[in-house]
Amino acid sequence: MNDSSLDIPPIGENLKRERMEKHLSLGELSKQSGISKAMLSQIESGRVNPTLVTLWKTAHALNIDVSVLIEGKKQKQDFFCKLTSDQQAKITSDDGKTEFMILSAPGLPDALEMYHMKLKPKAKHTSEPHADGCREFVLVHSGKIRITNGNKQTDLSAGDFLAYRGDLPHTIENIGKTEADVHMTDLIPQSLK
Repeated sequence: MNDSSLDIPPIGENLKRERMEKHLSLGELSKQSGISKAMLSQIESGRVNPTLVTLWKTAHALNIDVSVLIEGKKQKQDFFCKLTSDQQAKITSDDGKTEFMILSAPGLPDALEMYHMKLKPKAKHTSEPHADGCREFVLVHSGKIRITNGNKQTDLSAGDFLAYRGDLPHTIENIGKTEADVHMTDLIPQSLK
């Protein structure tokens, strides 16, 4: 019976590739792993099959998972996600002066929330503090806005960018005479998700 799923994995090839990518000689890897240079050379050439302990020590020295030595590197998953304007969830404030388009497409990290905001003149959006450690990033595409964050305040015009703590009370208000077009991103610490 010839079942390709029972083929011996190319551990030697995978080891050599990983070692070369890290620009390590056999001698350097030997020192870091505690595995003899001769043994590493024999593994790379496919003359010996390493024990699990040998694999673990080698992977640890290369700072990779043991599975990379056994299975090789996985092909990177395609990430190409289009979100048309009619697919974006829209939220409008009670007074109708602020509109949020949610840009968080499938596949984005959970800790990343992105919004496209449109604020009519005199619109003011107030936010309670978000999760502890949250950071907020704002880029103004057009118009003029004022951001108050805790006890700090600044005005922004088209092309201006501001990063601030999202875990403090904050407001974004349109202080111009035309609609303000703003991109906002919230970065939430991964441990909170």
